[in-house]
Amino acid sequence: MKKRERILAAIAGQPVDRPPFSLWYHFRLDPPTGEGMVQAELDFYSRYDPDLFKVMHDIDYEMPPNLTVVQSPDDWLKLPVLDGVSGNFGAQLGTVKQIIAEKKDDGPVIDTVFSIFSTMQKATGKNAMEIFRQDTTAAHDGLRRLSESISNYAKALIANGADGIYLAVSGAASDTMTEKEYRDHFLRYDRQILQAASGGKVNVIHQHGVGIYPDIVLGLKGFQVYCWSDRQEGNPSIREMRLRHTGCLMAGVDEVNFGLLTPAEIKSQVNDAIGQSGGKSFIVAPGCAVPTPPASSDENLSAIKEAIMERNA
Repeated sequence: MKKRERILAAIAGQPVDRPPFSLWYHFRLDPPTGEGMVQAELDFYSRYDPDLFKVMHDIDYEMPPNLTVVQSPDDWLKLPVLDGVSGNFGAQLGTVKQIIAEKKDDGPVIDTVFSIFSTMQKATGKNAMEIFRQDTTAAHDGLRRLSESISNYAKALIANGADGIYLAVSGAASDTMTEKEYRDHFLRYDRQILQAASGGKVNVIHQHGVGIYPDIVLGLKGFQVYCWSDRQEGNPSIREMRLRHTGCLMAGVDEVNFGLLTPAEIKSQVNDAIGQSGGKSFIVAPGCAVPTPPASSDENLSAIKEAIMERNA
């Protein structure tokens, strides 16, 4: 099987020649877009050969010139609606388009799109809930602007050849807010963003955090793959999540302790994850980004594919 066929078969719950896999980390380049990022991504993809090419998204959310961060309820109305194809979003979109054009195989390409709470955290200097709770009515004025901007970018990605988005959903976990707060105030905007990418064939929802509320996010429509940190205490295991969701799951490797593990331990996690999944509708991957090298060694980064190929030898 080629990569696209393998990924689409896993999504459809059909037999695969071997389990597909993916992995990624933050390159932390300056600038975070453009030729340097394109080359870094392509070199990574060539070296570690994942089936699913997840492009990293390290650009800042673009704030208006007169507003560095949202500090008060009055600031929400100062946020513009971004078109998704110019400014920082445009630079990232250009990077993704160039990666798609220069990639030499058929592996699906997706780019990270940050959820409404993730973007709100950036816009408020990581004081999202404190400012939100000061005046929820005013905050929703800002959230509508943010979600429209993010949705414009998600739509542009699909229109320009991306196979899907990796919607990084923060907030839907007990380490951030209550289940009721997420459901009442943020779920509608993440639904809107996902709908904007409805043309994607490989839309991934990554549920970030510890103590996640999976049933809320699994109720969304328009995604094909569900990803979460299964190795983190307080989150469901792959076996537990399979009872909740019959669709394609993506998880299995401990991203938090990745740099401290041996290659043999990573291979053990890969084999355990495939076993828990039942070998169907599953993509092996870390629960989130692994540490940027040198914290992640070449041996550890290579271990995921090696484990899969050894199983199929």
